[in-house]
Amino acid sequence: MRSKNKKDKEIFFPAWVRAFLALFFVGTQMLGVYFDIAQDRHRSCIALLALCAVCLTPLVFFAQNRLFAWVGARSAAGQAGPPKAGSAVFSVRKHFFGAYAVILSGFAIPFATYYPAIMAYDVIPQLDQIKLSGYTTHHPLIHTLLLAMSLKIGELLPWARNADRAGLACYTILQMLIVAGAFAYVYVFMRKRGVHRYLCYLFVLCAAFFPTHGLLAVSVTKDTIYAALVMLFTVFAWELAVGRTQETPGRRWMGAYLALTVLLLLFRNNSVYAWLVWLAAATPALRRKWKENVRFFRKIGMLHGAAFVLYVLVNAAMAAAAHAGNATYAREMLSVPAQQIARVVAYHEEELTEEDRERIGKVWGEGNLPEYVPAIADRSKRDITNDGAVLKALTEEWISLGLRYPGEYATAFLLKNKGMWYLGDRSYLYDVYSYAQGYLQITYPSDQQEYIEALVPGYERHQHLQFLQSVYRYFAAAPAVWKYIPPLALVMQPAFYCWVLFYYCVCCIGLGRKRMLTPAVYAAALVGTLLLGPCVLVRYLYPVMLSAAVLVFLASADIPCRSYRRR
Repeated sequence: MRSKNKKDKEIFFPAWVRAFLALFFVGTQMLGVYFDIAQDRHRSCIALLALCAVCLTPLVFFAQNRLFAWVGARSAAGQAGPPKAGSAVFSVRKHFFGAYAVILSGFAIPFATYYPAIMAYDVIPQLDQIKLSGYTTHHPLIHTLLLAMSLKIGELLPWARNADRAGLACYTILQMLIVAGAFAYVYVFMRKRGVHRYLCYLFVLCAAFFPTHGLLAVSVTKDTIYAALVMLFTVFAWELAVGRTQETPGRRWMGAYLALTVLLLLFRNNSVYAWLVWLAAATPALRRKWKENVRFFRKIGMLHGAAFVLYVLVNAAMAAAAHAGNATYAREMLSVPAQQIARVVAYHEEELTEEDRERIGKVWGEGNLPEYVPAIADRSKRDITNDGAVLKALTEEWISLGLRYPGEYATAFLLKNKGMWYLGDRSYLYDVYSYAQGYLQITYPSDQQEYIEALVPGYERHQHLQFLQSVYRYFAAAPAVWKYIPPLALVMQPAFYCWVLFYYCVCCIGLGRKRMLTPAVYAAALVGTLLLGPCVLVRYLYPVMLSAAVLVFLASADIPCRSYRRR
């Protein structure tokens, strides 16, 4: 009995650690409520929120203990011994194409509703590059070229009445095929790893019919394919870090892993930073796992090096072939400093010194002040140029104001990223882009209708399925009816998946399962890059949402995995 209690203590952390975790979670949620209702900062409101935190912390503490107990029980069952090899036959091909058909049939509903595609505001600059101004590297060049190729295919179709409309439909179909294939592959992988079949069926049904997946599958946005790649990378990383050592991946797997890694880096400009963090964390973990197979570990190391070199070469070759200009702006990496300075200026303008005003004038123009909107940094940083003197003045002013107003700096950072930690946040629905409000921003500015028609002449969304458009509009656009339905109000929140990822990592640390922690590093690093980004949008967090869900599904299976005979 004593050994069992000792084991429980080792797995579930000391009481003070669990209490700290509960208080941390409750404290962040109360802080979010405070930002929502107590902008005037009344002491009575602060006292009420503190009382709520005191009352809620024991409930969260109890819920955490139940979670840790369940995870510990699953772990003990998995460590009791490897499952006996059964005679169950698992047809990979049959299950893959079955799931593929179900998911594509689900995607066909939003495709028919929004034929030929959902064109949100973010695709407009890419269409401008293709049709008018020429290619740049501001958006991932591979995605812009993929869109251009689809439009070119539309021109070659003899039966198409409108080439651009047909080209957009080609792009949407291609994206649907890619995303459905990724979901089907993950489904098969989970079945092979021993995840309960009913959970796998739920995964397929959600992928097919949960509106977020279908709407993003038919949206012309770079984030959809990237999210599918992140989900695939998660399962490949799981197989590499958690899979049994006697099952050394073969050449086909290594070739697929190489191609996936290169595409992952190409489809998001800042993906390389998250990948390097993952590589730094994964290398020692893989060294410990494959210490008995040094040859394979060296192959994996060379594979990672080849992936990075290939990424650089392919990116350079695409830029040279497309004559793409370098559109890297310093302001894209200055979201947090610009937002922090803008908040201090907005709330303490009368306290600024002449030196402050001089430096601010160098950055934002003589006599101008940065515009501050708490949920988005695009407006505060839009006038920042790449000039060295401007960047020097901004750095000096950022340091100077930060030493005087550290509290405002922390508040600006928290408010910009509130959608990633506060489960009741609604700012990303209404306060980010006024012309494209809603969960997925499926519309574009009305005053740009003529511009879009000039870029893709004759494009117009058909109006034959008004009822379905209304249903999706209440789900994805400004009304956001889901926020009044408690279960949906939770699972729709990007912050929910950030907390899922957080507690997944906590459970892995508590169980001492460092191997299971390794596949989560990339998603966690991606969250870190998003914290420094301009705002919180669902499509930005979509890769994290998919990765966190897949990690939980995989962790629910007993380890080691079940054994199947293929046919």
